[in-house]
Amino acid sequence: MKVFKLPDLGEGLPDATIREWYIAVGDEVKIDQPLVAMETAKALVDVPSPLAGKIEKLFGEVGDVIETGSPLIGFEGEAETEEPKDTGTVVGAIETSDTVLEESGAGIPVKKAAEKKNFKATPAVRMLAKQLDVDLTKITPKGSLISAEEVKQAAQITKTGKTQKIEGELTPLSPVRRAMAQSMSQSHREVVPVSLMDDGDLSAWKGEQDITLRIIRAIEAACQAVPIMNAHFDGETLGYKLNETINIGIAVDTPQGLYVPVLKDVSHQDDTALRNQINRFKELAQSRSFPPEDLRDATIMLSNFGAFAGRYANPILLPPMVTIIGVGRTRDEIVPVDGKPAVHRILPLSVTSDHRVITGGEIARFLKQLIDSLEKAS
Repeated sequence: MKVFKLPDLGEGLPDATIREWYIAVGDEVKIDQPLVAMETAKALVDVPSPLAGKIEKLFGEVGDVIETGSPLIGFEGEAETEEPKDTGTVVGAIETSDTVLEESGAGIPVKKAAEKKNFKATPAVRMLAKQLDVDLTKITPKGSLISAEEVKQAAQITKTGKTQKIEGELTPLSPVRRAMAQSMSQSHREVVPVSLMDDGDLSAWKGEQDITLRIIRAIEAACQAVPIMNAHFDGETLGYKLNETINIGIAVDTPQGLYVPVLKDVSHQDDTALRNQINRFKELAQSRSFPPEDLRDATIMLSNFGAFAGRYANPILLPPMVTIIGVGRTRDEIVPVDGKPAVHRILPLSVTSDHRVITGGEIARFLKQLIDSLEKAS
């Protein structure tokens, strides 16, 4: 049997979820024929066949999470391989093996014949295994690397004789939400956040204006005034890089989870181009079909949660970025003008930065420039 392993469907994505099989065991398939729809943290991806042949085995059911590099499909016999056409779609490597693969009770592919395992694990996982007194050679990983979670589970089984489970039915996180959970955990471990809030008075605005574009232009002006707020920080080397372009990642909420498409080099795009991109992002979010290039290279983030509710927030930073701007819901407020009450439109603003590299003064100057820009008539 020739085993086709799940290829990397993005830039270093660890896994993907099976959403729909287009084929079944016994089917004859052609090269480049779509085999399965896989959902990653970034998009739905059709995986094409790397060869022509007959399907012998499917290594998973709809809803299963398959790690990158793990068996996905088994092809029968010695199917002839044609040179795949460059369709612009990710195609993984096909591996030929005389070893028969079975599945354990947990659905993890295991080798049928007893043999010495060549396990792989990162130094951190090896250290964890040593601390928990876990024999790594007794673990059959789901992917090509033994994970920390698998080590902890093995330690728990050794201790209690069984796997501990949470009472009740658990709903697995979607790939997008799992990516969010991992990013939030990383941020909690690494970032030292500090937040500052204030209001912008929009009473000087003339006529109808696109508030999102005004916010983007205000962020651009603030980054030019305080460039370090548009930097990337390396926590291991304790150094930062000032980014030459301002690439604003915009948080887009969907039922599946959070996407962060990126407006690239906003200083060299006019308002029409930016608005068209934002509208395109909304459409792509509905279909969960963001191309990888739309979801990378952000240098600073914007969360416009005020479109739903809320005034101020402590938005979470995603390393290596050092700044995220939160925009709350606009409100009418009575303010004194020349000793008399007047109703002005107020926009709440929150800025969170990584205090390991950004000072309080830099955050304050950035926020002031943000407000000054927004309070202009146009």
